[in-house]
Amino acid sequence: MNKTIARLFRRKPVQSMVDEAAAEQAAAGDHPTGTQGLRKVLTARDVFAAGLAAIIGTGIFILTGVAAHDHAGPAVILSFVIASVACAIVAFSYAELSSMIPVSGSAYTYTYATLGELFAWLIGWDLVLEYAVGASCVAVGWSAYLQSVLKTMGLALPAVLSKAPAHVPWPSVLAAVFCIVGGIMAYNGGRKIGNKLLGAAMAAIGLGCGIHAGMHIDSIDVLAIGIVGLLTLFLIRGVRESLKMTSVFVVIKLLVISIFIALGIGHVNPANLVPFMPFGLPGLLTGAAVVFFAYIGFDGVSTLAEECRDPQRDLPKGILGSLAVSTVLYILVALVTVGAVSYTALGGSAAAAPLAHVLELLDYKWAVPLLSVGALAGLTSVLIVSILAQSRVLMRMSKDGLLPPVFSRINAKTGTPRVGLIICAVVIATAAGLLNVSELALLTNIGTLAAFVLVCSGVVILRKKEPAWPRKFRCPGAPYLPIAGAVASFALMLCLPLDSWIRFFVWMGLGLIVYFAYSRKRSLLQKQQSD
Repeated sequence: MNKTIARLFRRKPVQSMVDEAAAEQAAAGDHPTGTQGLRKVLTARDVFAAGLAAIIGTGIFILTGVAAHDHAGPAVILSFVIASVACAIVAFSYAELSSMIPVSGSAYTYTYATLGELFAWLIGWDLVLEYAVGASCVAVGWSAYLQSVLKTMGLALPAVLSKAPAHVPWPSVLAAVFCIVGGIMAYNGGRKIGNKLLGAAMAAIGLGCGIHAGMHIDSIDVLAIGIVGLLTLFLIRGVRESLKMTSVFVVIKLLVISIFIALGIGHVNPANLVPFMPFGLPGLLTGAAVVFFAYIGFDGVSTLAEECRDPQRDLPKGILGSLAVSTVLYILVALVTVGAVSYTALGGSAAAAPLAHVLELLDYKWAVPLLSVGALAGLTSVLIVSILAQSRVLMRMSKDGLLPPVFSRINAKTGTPRVGLIICAVVIATAAGLLNVSELALLTNIGTLAAFVLVCSGVVILRKKEPAWPRKFRCPGAPYLPIAGAVASFALMLCLPLDSWIRFFVWMGLGLIVYFAYSRKRSLLQKQQSD
């Protein structure tokens, strides 16, 4: 019994992780020919751009007004400072572990090296949901934002193509997704003709189920599905090409944010900052909890470890640099927002687009369309990183034997996990097209915070278990700072609604079923330690 329990918490040594990744890269070379290694093509600049892409999204365009009007008042400026400090603590932990373990998988990989296989599986399972739900939420938001822009141009889409249906025939939909995903996996599971025939048959059945479901659905969000499909095609072409496109969107949204700051900074009136804390200290801290979620996203950047030319240097610089720039921009935007107009003017209809409302009150209506462009660019870049990160987590779990090998198969031409990306796209697009995912977005928050708790804890554990292992970046103030990050992240988890916890535990329970039914017996670590 004790031996069985010990196997559940077996750690994967850091040396083993690094050696395996190096062996895969050596076998693949710069131009893989069907091997399992990813191409090392990314620099610190690419990681920095990916970090800005992941962090600066709708948070800066929406959460500023909500936090100011409902919780903190002008003290929202300090709320952003507090949230940035809390997030920086977590980012320091990510930076140390990414410099120590330059392997894709993010919190899943770090947890495997610290708390063992079962916890690693659970956090990996959690990350899969986090990125999938997060991506579907962003896709729906992207669709809604584009539709609002099209309406101002007199190009409104018909209702049947612009929203999630009121009723979804879930048995048919789930059967369609299961058969299509299973068909893709079977078709790419081997070269035998039997695999190809089985895959084609399952895909055909899935298509039939999808047609049946479509006959009973009265509407669908076609734009949300379309953007997921389009971006996946770019991601399949190669990570460098995808991040080049992402950099364009990052430049656009940074330019738009800079224009907002430049137009509004001269209108900041000290009178609008009084009283500075109308809701007192509780309001300030609640505002910090609200805007904290504007910062999350950098964790997905650490999944790019195996594609960095010098991950020990590039990842810490990219993660911390993007967080620093985002923090400065967030604080400046908050200052202009509550300094140029009274925070009381940011409620009601203005809450959905507070920055646009500020520009309208300042008589800069010509600049309002630019904010729409910036928001669309921000949503697009976040969506790219979310899909990219999910495919890399699935790939690493597959390489460890905990998921089917099809997720870790690297395409010889593009150097990307093409099949894994397609499967991710099918699931994300289905959710984005059929679901109103505003409530499910809370799962993204609780899942991210759970990962933060384990990553911060991992720094402390590895300082004890692997003290001599080289670290090109060391988290300052360890072990106290990482412990503070873990405590703060868990405290924020406790602030989330009960529904979030119920859904979280249901998903974790399903993950345990999958682990004991499939993953535990196929774990490569178990096989290696049994030999």
